[in-house]
Amino acid sequence: MGDSRTKNSTRNAVVSISFYVVYTIMSFVLRKIFIVTLGNDYLSVSGLFTNILTVLSFAELGIGEAIIFNLYKPIAFGDTEKIKSLMALYKKAYMIIGTVIFGVGVALIPFLSYLISNEAPDIRESITLLYVLYLFNTSVSYFFSFKQAIITANQKNYIVSAFTNTFRIAQMVFQGVFLYLTHNFLVYLLIQISFTVINNVTIAFKADKVFPYLKDKNVTPIEKGERKSIFKNVKALMLYKVGSTLLNGTDNIIITKVIALSSVGLVSNFNMIVVAVSAVIDQIPKAVVASVGNLNATGDREKKYKIFKVLLFMCSWIYGFCASGIYFFANDFVSLAFGSEWVLDPIVIFSIVLQFYVSSVHSPCYTYRTTLGYFVQGRWTPLIASVINISLSIIFGKIMGLAGVFFATSIARVCAYGIVDSHLIYKNCFEKKQVMYFLRYGVYFGAAFLIAMLSGWIVSFITLGGIVGFIIKLAVYCVVYNAAALAVSFKTPEFKYLKKAFAQNLLKKLSHKSVKENI
Repeated sequence: MGDSRTKNSTRNAVVSISFYVVYTIMSFVLRKIFIVTLGNDYLSVSGLFTNILTVLSFAELGIGEAIIFNLYKPIAFGDTEKIKSLMALYKKAYMIIGTVIFGVGVALIPFLSYLISNEAPDIRESITLLYVLYLFNTSVSYFFSFKQAIITANQKNYIVSAFTNTFRIAQMVFQGVFLYLTHNFLVYLLIQISFTVINNVTIAFKADKVFPYLKDKNVTPIEKGERKSIFKNVKALMLYKVGSTLLNGTDNIIITKVIALSSVGLVSNFNMIVVAVSAVIDQIPKAVVASVGNLNATGDREKKYKIFKVLLFMCSWIYGFCASGIYFFANDFVSLAFGSEWVLDPIVIFSIVLQFYVSSVHSPCYTYRTTLGYFVQGRWTPLIASVINISLSIIFGKIMGLAGVFFATSIARVCAYGIVDSHLIYKNCFEKKQVMYFLRYGVYFGAAFLIAMLSGWIVSFITLGGIVGFIIKLAVYCVVYNAAALAVSFKTPEFKYLKKAFAQNLLKKLSHKSVKENI
């Protein structure tokens, strides 16, 4: 079972990262074509409608996570009847969600004029028509996407990732070509809708093929008590995600009000870099979610703790490497891509990458809390973090400027998420003292900081400029940082575990290849 978890996690990570690298590059290319062919007004309208529909998608809050959590145990024990019952409930819920989102979205049409600024955007098409197309694209996916849950919960998210990212990349190619040739936004949106439908229908068919029992008509409804328990978790997750939105969506508003609107534009280039890096690297912790869920449904306490320490070690190394890399090279990248007038003070970049590091390294705690089903216990965490963040952001923003806003967010995350989530899993799952988590966290943070300083010092001796200099510096940094990290960690149990798991997977692949060649 453990080998299977490692194999599935590795496959999920490799497939997801491979696709996301291509996807990230294509996203930059398509964004450039979009701006050149359609202009800023179309980009602004697109962003507005996307934000509106993100808010409307709160109708889904928590249902997906709650039901996937409930799938882990029946999947682990092969309880097909319970799986069928949960999936039937999931289907019904998502059908209602899709309908509600479309209905509420249509009801908002008369209010669109109040959301658009007084100065009408330079848009050729009907604003209402464009909005309806965005609305349809969002709501239609709910009528099919519920079947992704069974694939994800079975530790086979690489299937969903392969289909979804293949269609996304194909979609961007078609959109880019047609935008370049026609400059037509309607065609752009119709292509997007077509690929949304094709992707969801394809995954639904794949789920039916892999799990044929999903097509059975004889399904026992979920018992009232269990259904009540599921929706109790859903309510908790709704509260959790509302708080998360407040935490993640207020920084730009505070920057605009406390500092200046122009500062939002300066920061956006650096946020774009962080988002691009996150889109690729985040696939590693995401790839192990289902495996951790399986472990938490079947494994013993010590095994759970051992894997948690391995995940924390792995995330600290990976995100420490990425965060310090962004700190050292973000200004150079922005200067080369957009011009030297867009660079930021090092203290501001440090505050941005610190927020990125704190948020990302928390993923093992978050993964364990959700896969253990501690939804109700942690429901107030994001709201607490939001209050701390908004209060400190206003104070620090006035004192320190941009850096103060991002430092406030990091403090809020540690004081709320870091304390609450680690307390829940260390007390209830591991039965160990929470201080052990913060000691380990502090050691990893200190090691990452010192290794980063060493790497930056060595790179500083390279005086070559331009693109060639940038590439050489980046290459040297990658080698130095990871060599130093390896030197200080190769004797740790966590590194030995990862090395052994990798070696076993490699040996199995080579043995399998050898057998096939000899047949």
